[in-house]
Amino acid sequence: MRFHIPIELPSLANTRMHWREMARLKKKQREATAYCMVGKVIPLPPLTITITRIGPRRLDDDNLASACKYVRDQIADIVGLDDGSSMYTWRYNQRIGANSQYGVEVEII
Repeated sequence: MRFHIPIELPSLANTRMHWREMARLKKKQREATAYCMVGKVIPLPPLTITITRIGPRRLDDDNLASACKYVRDQIADIVGLDDGSSMYTWRYNQRIGANSQYGVEVEII
């Protein structure tokens, strides 16, 4: 199963946001992920989930993982298993978007 989420995933490790702004960002990312998963048939675990961040520039590995945190958390909530479960294999990729485009592509196998 594949789907696209039209949101921006900024690097959270280097962000100096007020806690309310961070809460809004978290809510926005989780709601967008949930909305894009409505009506999708989720395969049974074990699952390999690839989250691909699309943005104007690349992030290093640890910033990439932290940027994908809330998308990962929401997917795990919908599946019904803790995101640290051994039933998941999480993969993170990224690519440069055309014309400073942002987004997220998710593939669940």
